[in-house]
Amino acid sequence: MALTANTIPSQITQLPTSWDAMLAFADGQTLTATGYLNTLNSGQLDLGGTAGVANPISAAGRTDAIWCLNISAIDVSSSDETYQFGLLGSNDVAFGNGNVELLAFHDFAAAASGRVFSNLLGASPAIPPNRRIAIPFTNLMQGIDYRYLRVRAVLAGTTPSVTVSSWISRAQIMV
Repeated sequence: MALTANTIPSQITQLPTSWDAMLAFADGQTLTATGYLNTLNSGQLDLGGTAGVANPISAAGRTDAIWCLNISAIDVSSSDETYQFGLLGSNDVAFGNGNVELLAFHDFAAAASGRVFSNLLGASPAIPPNRRIAIPFTNLMQGIDYRYLRVRAVLAGTTPSVTVSSWISRAQIMV
């Protein structure tokens, strides 16, 4: 049964996820322990831009974009591995404790018990590899525009290992 009285089929929204090395955190980085993605741009993006360098996403202030995770390899062989990815924002270039906000989040786990909301969610519906996750986000949170972005991965389990690329691209919906 349709959710509305409208009988016209809906279209699946496509999010643009084009790759731009200037807007990337990592390109094929393999992690086996908790840490930051950091193979490109020192693992940090400055949405305010660097002096003399135009930022392709935003001049400053609020930025709406798509955060992309492309998992090319992931180990779930022991059935207890968990992978949590958080897009973090800060106005402190050093991302000091207490100066960081979680802007977007996604997790993967072979078992429902490994997910953040394990009582609500099942096992990850489609464990990658070669699956691109596109998550719309804004750097505006509770009235504060966060200038700097980083991605942190929290890994746990018997033999966690994940190879990931991550970047942001402009937020515009295409149908």
